[in-house]
Amino acid sequence: MHCDSGFDAFRGGMKNITVLVCSVFFAAVYASSVVAEPRFLRSTYDLEDPSGYCLDIPGFGPRMRKDAPIGTHTCKYSIPGFYVDELFELTSVNYLRLPEFDLCLAAQTMAVGSHINTIACELDNVHAWSMGADGNVTPEGNSELCLTMSHEKVYVNTSVANLTPNSGRAVSLQTCDSNNHEYQSWKLSDPHELKTETANTLRSGMGIEAAKIIRELGNEIRPQETEEIYANQPRMFSVGDVNITDEIAYGEEQGQQLQVYTGINRHNPQRGAPVILLVHGGGFRFGDLNSFASTATHFAGLGYVVVNMTYPMAPNANWPSGGLSVASAIRWITENAADIKGDPNGIFVLGHSAGGTHVADYVFRSEIYEEGNSEIAGAIISSPVLAVTDFLSGASYYGDNASEWPNQQILGNVDRSSVPVLILTAELDPVPFQVSAVKLLNELVVENGAKAARFSQLAGHNHISYISSIGTSDTQSAEQIIDFIAATGRN
Repeated sequence: MHCDSGFDAFRGGMKNITVLVCSVFFAAVYASSVVAEPRFLRSTYDLEDPSGYCLDIPGFGPRMRKDAPIGTHTCKYSIPGFYVDELFELTSVNYLRLPEFDLCLAAQTMAVGSHINTIACELDNVHAWSMGADGNVTPEGNSELCLTMSHEKVYVNTSVANLTPNSGRAVSLQTCDSNNHEYQSWKLSDPHELKTETANTLRSGMGIEAAKIIRELGNEIRPQETEEIYANQPRMFSVGDVNITDEIAYGEEQGQQLQVYTGINRHNPQRGAPVILLVHGGGFRFGDLNSFASTATHFAGLGYVVVNMTYPMAPNANWPSGGLSVASAIRWITENAADIKGDPNGIFVLGHSAGGTHVADYVFRSEIYEEGNSEIAGAIISSPVLAVTDFLSGASYYGDNASEWPNQQILGNVDRSSVPVLILTAELDPVPFQVSAVKLLNELVVENGAKAARFSQLAGHNHISYISSIGTSDTQSAEQIIDFIAATGRN
């Protein structure tokens, strides 16, 4: 009996196990002894998915369909409890067995186009499989047929915040063909040799050149120069990865408009995905729905429902119109949560600069918060204006009467602190922004007894860059936001 080095190298942690696979392998009687530890049987090639595709029983948990033809799914590396339907072991008679279910793979027929089923290993129609040095997996009885993945993929359920949406490909027997090798080549893989990639790795990917330019710009707010740094950088998601609604009026005032972003390749949880409301900055006078478009695209690509809003600007709109606009948008989200497939109990608000000020007015002032008519899950307040100073009076948002400013500003006027908050500043923010942010943290925690208030300074960034970088290889800001959302326990 001739043998070749088929299932050649099983690598598992500290172990290297070599198994000889024979071209005439299979006994007629099922043998339960195994010659290798359980492994994934996955595509040799990534096929547009960095985790590759693993043979997988359709469905999961109570919805698992063990009687359906087997397919493939994005490999569930390092997710114990979830990958049990992807673990195979090679028995001594070269059956491919799923040990968790005591089921074996068997082709429905030995013909082109046949599906592959999982059946009881003791049944007569169970057969052995051969794996060649080229990765081809063929059934006993017809070495001209290869286990083959379809060229078409479909997107399947993916946990929120996974960077790459899960997908699957159908599996069948097709004629072995070197021109179709990428879809017919398989390998065995340890379930822990890779990690499922998520957006919450808490590490920064700021490029050296970007860091240098930002440092040179210093503490000044220079939007154009900063945004140019990221203008041509590759982004994880593009407009082709999301659905964007037309502009929707969320209130009766001119300028109260929003758009809803949802990921195309995502299946929302049954209760709806967490909702992120974005409130752009612009010195109270500038900004529109394009201001936060790339940020909205990124978070929608990750699986969140994103509502991107704009609001009436100064000098036509004055304090506290911004906070009231946030309240109106919250009310709109609550009333339309089912239609946008969002979780009404998982609404988060993210505001930057002037937008952060409007969010702070909404979150920390009872009379404005009550206008929202909903308890939000959390707020991310990034580089807000918290103390009204002379240079801001030109914006006409707070008016020219300086005697009113102490009552209008956030500092000294917090009267509610129950909403979990994340306060963000940049290392190179103008000093007044950093000082007032620290004072806000003190007012929340020391003076108001806030139990869920975070503070983070984004290293190496300026007032604009840590928002502009969201969606690029620099994940520092996005990870802070995602981790905060996850930590509330509401997603």
